[in-house]
Amino acid sequence: MTDSLRQQCARQYENIHNVLFILEIFYTAALLVLLLATGTSRYLSGLVQNPWLATTLYAGVVIVGMKLAFLPLAWFGGYFLEHRYELSNQSLGAWLWDEAKSLGVGLALGVVALDVVYCLLRLVGGWWWAAVGGFFLLFGVVLSALFPVLILPIFYKLQPLENESLVKKLSDLARRVGAKVLGVYRMGMSEKTKKANAAFAGLGATKRIILGDTLLNHFTEDEIEVVMAHEMAHYRHGDLWRMIAWSTMTTFVGLWITDGVLRWALPRCGFERVSDLAAFPLLALCLFGFSLVVMPLNNVFSRWRERLADTEALELTRNPDGFIRAMRKLAEQNLADLAPHPVIEFLLHDHPALARRITLAEQWRPS
Repeated sequence: MTDSLRQQCARQYENIHNVLFILEIFYTAALLVLLLATGTSRYLSGLVQNPWLATTLYAGVVIVGMKLAFLPLAWFGGYFLEHRYELSNQSLGAWLWDEAKSLGVGLALGVVALDVVYCLLRLVGGWWWAAVGGFFLLFGVVLSALFPVLILPIFYKLQPLENESLVKKLSDLARRVGAKVLGVYRMGMSEKTKKANAAFAGLGATKRIILGDTLLNHFTEDEIEVVMAHEMAHYRHGDLWRMIAWSTMTTFVGLWITDGVLRWALPRCGFERVSDLAAFPLLALCLFGFSLVVMPLNNVFSRWRERLADTEALELTRNPDGFIRAMRKLAEQNLADLAPHPVIEFLLHDHPALARRITLAEQWRPS
């Protein structure tokens, strides 16, 4: 397939995903409204009297119900479409098993999160939004630390990378940015997908370099080095903590606005307190709406940090040609639109368009 035909497919692929994203927004809102309007939420919240057990049961039923309700859309976007564009290596059974594992992880995390949130709502009163914001901050940091050692291995096989030359190159790169890493790992992505990916994941003692075997099989060592140099540039710039700080700020603002909206909405919907479990769909709708409103702003912040990381990666490697080759290979292998419409990029993309990143490398000059 020629580059122009491949890019035509990439634009079609992205357009379909954008339509799916819009459908999921309306579908999510509709399900939450139905949960509230049909009395299902009130029924579920009153099945048991103990508040902890009631929240646990409510969370479990809602999480499973939402997962099942979204299964057709998940199948279309995550299985059918990936096979339609020849990006997936998964059988239907393997895909369903991954969905079951995703449900298990979601249940474990969701039940704990909702139990703690509603405990805080009952205990703190009017300042619930500040307490819940603090919990979300702690929860996010813990998940960032545990993700590469507890969650990622549930879905992918991780093995120490045997390529000593590449291990040394990437370990030296990590030392140059002042990062201590546990090791360099090969992630078995090819069982599921043809897409390539890499990460510099974890916090503290869990920090490690993770390379998808799909990346290792199709990229040269210098191309892999510039990809990882970009990830390590985030570490040098402290971007993980910047993102956590930014997310915390927007979360507190969103919770504070939600508190104000709920003070108006709760009595009109027949609820007395924000801690009323039956009012959860109202709380979820407020937070969901705020997340959509603030998403373009979050993406602007993210693209700014990504551009700086690209520049730092070029400074670290002094290899603009390798950077350009890597970006073009990512577009080809991941079926990514090199130049999405500027409005789509502004609203939905947390990375600059690949064409912009390539132009940056073409114009880069050593400082």
